[in-house]
Amino acid sequence: MTKRDDQRRETWARIVDVAVRSLVDNGYAATTAFGVQREAGISRGALLHHFPTSEALSAAAVAKLVELNLQAVLDESARTPPGPDLVARGVGVLYRASRQPSFAAELELWAAARADEPLRAALLAAERTALVRLYEVIDELFGPDLRRHPRYRAMVELTVQLMRGLTVSRSLGQDGQQRAVRTWTVVLRGALANTAP
Repeated sequence: MTKRDDQRRETWARIVDVAVRSLVDNGYAATTAFGVQREAGISRGALLHHFPTSEALSAAAVAKLVELNLQAVLDESARTPPGPDLVARGVGVLYRASRQPSFAAELELWAAARADEPLRAALLAAERTALVRLYEVIDELFGPDLRRHPRYRAMVELTVQLMRGLTVSRSLGQDGQQRAVRTWTVVLRGALANTAP
């Protein structure tokens, strides 16, 4: 690798970091290529060299957001000591990780992707890769005994969907998050308590 290659990589990473920060701080509608270019302190030509289309920039930003959100789960898991109630621990970790601003930004992109095919394609590609790793991390959270339960996979998928829904509700100013998390923990614990399918 030459010094020039290092500079290219650094510029690419700076552009993506600025785009992600704008998505998190300002939202999808307020994030523009021009704003990212200005904030990154680069020329229009440099931006287009690295990201010739807005779709290419969106794809890179989406991949970074998904990576940040996966890291939030890993960080929260590392901060949460293990205990006898793996269900409560797992749900708590996922809930606290979902409160990160980057998680809300990713969900905002999903909503925008409804009418934006290139954005949807970028999200699906990033999510395909990240979901495999996310479920590996979740499996570690809940442990091997719960993983063997016939309803485990379906219940974990519902848990992920609940966290997405709670994030949307929170962005709309709706309360009751903690109560919903406690209720879901009880439901999940009951669903995984016996071996009957």
